[in-house]
Amino acid sequence: MKHLSKDGQTVVLEKLPKLKPPDAKRGDNDKLAIILDVETTGLSSSQDRVIQLAIRPFYFNPETFWITGIARKTTMFNDPGEPIREEITKITGITDKDVSGESIDWEWVRKALHRAEFIITHNAKFDRQFVEAEFARASLPYSEGPIWSCSINYIDWLAVFPTKVPSKSLEVLCAWSGYFYDSHTADVDVDAVFHLLRLHDRLGELIVRSGSPEHRVFAVNSPIQQNQLLKRRWYKWDPSVSMWYKSFEKREDAEADAQWLEENINGVDPEIFELDPKYRYSPE
Repeated sequence: MKHLSKDGQTVVLEKLPKLKPPDAKRGDNDKLAIILDVETTGLSSSQDRVIQLAIRPFYFNPETFWITGIARKTTMFNDPGEPIREEITKITGITDKDVSGESIDWEWVRKALHRAEFIITHNAKFDRQFVEAEFARASLPYSEGPIWSCSINYIDWLAVFPTKVPSKSLEVLCAWSGYFYDSHTADVDVDAVFHLLRLHDRLGELIVRSGSPEHRVFAVNSPIQQNQLLKRRWYKWDPSVSMWYKSFEKREDAEADAQWLEENINGVDPEIFELDPKYRYSPE
């Protein structure tokens, strides 16, 4: 951990610094990415609402992954139409007064996001499902947009730190990097993500890995008696198709696991499905 004392007993954390201008200059072929974060009234995208959204656009060189431009951050509040629960205010610091009479122009947000090639969040499944639920409430039709990149799942944080990091939460990763910040407000969280990517030079890893197809092995016709075995092998249940599946970044790893299923589970007929990265984390 950064700022660890010589005796290993004390850690000094600095407040997260303001973003510095990029060292590299903008080029004609640079790509636009947006770091996004939302705060919500709860965990269910179908029942709860977004109460704060922040986006931080930036440009990067697609060959070197150097950051070449940082655009102005936009932060918006949204009145959920009901009182914010006390526990949500304790977590986010957002009060009924903050959101009273406020609304987010979701059509503007949708257009802004669709100009980017990558949307980076620190929990893409959560953030994308809430954003797209708000699009649906605003009667904005679903359309293929940018790739949503998850900085939890597509950065090998265990390789970043010399000691095992106890959690991949944004607060812990920042603390392990020697910094603290006012967490759980969207406008601060987006800059914390930006700082981590820049500090540890992980933008390239995130873009390459999240921009590649995902290979899912489905355990078709697996007997119910094998459910515990599949769980131990990190398979997940997909209720939309009533099947167990496991995701892989590399096709050869998916093929190897499909072969293992055939050799070890009687009656199973594994199938490999390639998921376009643009549909990853989508509720559709």
